[in-house]
Amino acid sequence: MWRRRRCPEGPGGEESGQSSVEYALVLGAFLALVLALGLVWRVVGQGGLQRASERAASHAIEGDAAVDGMRDLVLF
Repeated sequence: MWRRRRCPEGPGGEESGQSSVEYALVLGAFLALVLALGLVWRVVGQGGLQRASERAASHAIEGDAAVDGMRDLVLF
């Protein structure tokens, strides 16, 4: 019946193009991961995470609702 033609594998074949695309995608993902970890390291090193947590915790104990804020802080 029908016979399939085989594509030659090697430098000019389809397989080498696919592996190049896969390599480029994995390399791009890895570089994005390294960049994101570097940014997180920088924010934590400058105290950004600590300042954000202080702002989030202190908003509940300011003003007239200090008692309710303390209850919120204790339940947290």
